[in-house]
Amino acid sequence: MYILLYSFINDIFQIFTMVYEKVRNIINNSYILEIFNEYYFGNTTADIPLHSYPVVCSRKFKIGLLTNEIPPIIYGGVATWIVNFLKMFSNDEHFDIIPIFVAYNDVLPEECYQKYKNIRVINNKEDINDVFKDIDICINNLWIAEDTIHHIKDIFPETNIITVCHSLIRMENITNMGSCYTNNFNQQEITFQNSDHVVLISKAEKEYYNLLGYNQFNTNTSVIYNSYTPQYDNITPNINYDSNTIGYIGRHVPRKRPELPILAIDLLKKKDINVINMGVDYDKYDNHYWRKLEKIYKDYLTIIPFSSSKDIKEEYWNNIGINCITGIYEPFGYTICESIDRYVPVVVSNIDGPKEIIDEVKEYIYTYEVDIDNYKNDINNISKALIKMWNTSPEERKNNCIKARKCLDKLRPNVIKEDWKKLLFDIL
Repeated sequence: MYILLYSFINDIFQIFTMVYEKVRNIINNSYILEIFNEYYFGNTTADIPLHSYPVVCSRKFKIGLLTNEIPPIIYGGVATWIVNFLKMFSNDEHFDIIPIFVAYNDVLPEECYQKYKNIRVINNKEDINDVFKDIDICINNLWIAEDTIHHIKDIFPETNIITVCHSLIRMENITNMGSCYTNNFNQQEITFQNSDHVVLISKAEKEYYNLLGYNQFNTNTSVIYNSYTPQYDNITPNINYDSNTIGYIGRHVPRKRPELPILAIDLLKKKDINVINMGVDYDKYDNHYWRKLEKIYKDYLTIIPFSSSKDIKEEYWNNIGINCITGIYEPFGYTICESIDRYVPVVVSNIDGPKEIIDEVKEYIYTYEVDIDNYKNDINNISKALIKMWNTSPEERKNNCIKARKCLDKLRPNVIKEDWKKLLFDIL
């Protein structure tokens, strides 16, 4: 009898579910749909596209954005991602994004409490209980966070943790020829293993993730690109397209191969062309390698030390005619976005994130094939791309730069936000 009763109730529930889905598919009038949801579920979905989001409850969900860097505390591109994410979800109707700063190594400056009104701080393990008590989902942006993730999971086992992989530390360790900063990659692996979901920032990054065997973890994965907000949509480019001056701007680590432009000039014996290299770090340990390059190529190499000054950075962009995006591993690539946004001609390595960013406009951009194993061949390949760029007329360079900006459309915040909202609703 109990079995028959259970079967009957189950059949009724299935019929109700089918009827409800039919109604959702048939009704096109959002007002009617809102009344339907309001009556049966006490919530509203009038502003939610039927194809994108499920029925949701009326309250806003609280999303904790876990990080150990937020401007003015900056260690790399994660800080940019955090700021962009907060802007992307500001005043969102479904989600409140709450930055959560882990202050184990850095004390949060007082200005941050004014700049980020709802920020929360974890000074020690005991703070986790209070900080996470009302958080629905945690988006983790800590590079190394296995202890923190463990503590959160121990106290709040039902809280889903999405870890954003801004870069695979194991890949950095390999392509940087080993480093004291990246030899603890196993801690990132533990973080992946203890997360409910991992977001990779390019399809190439997901391939590396699988290649390294991380897909064996019981963790779901998604690919969501970093967002990029173009700054020069309605600005006529003021670029000197006659200039052949080459630039490199960015981090100076082995995997970036920032010296390729000057070595290409040397190979081609083009001593009439200048190279401007910005980002050399002389602060902590000086920089023997770049001191040496500075002397060897003193007649046509200008080095601008690392600086966060907007004026110095702007001066760099004003003085180059071509920007080079080099490297043998690049998960995404903010620099190529900024170059294209500024209408600056680019020569870019045909790998990973940059390759995906420019995919639909690659005929308007100059790429070179990367040779990870043969350094001399890598210099030769970028040299060929530079020659091709130099042989392009100023007018064609300008037209190519205008057409290339189309690739930024898929990275605009309104597009990337939809990918994130879909993921968050799926998890909820």
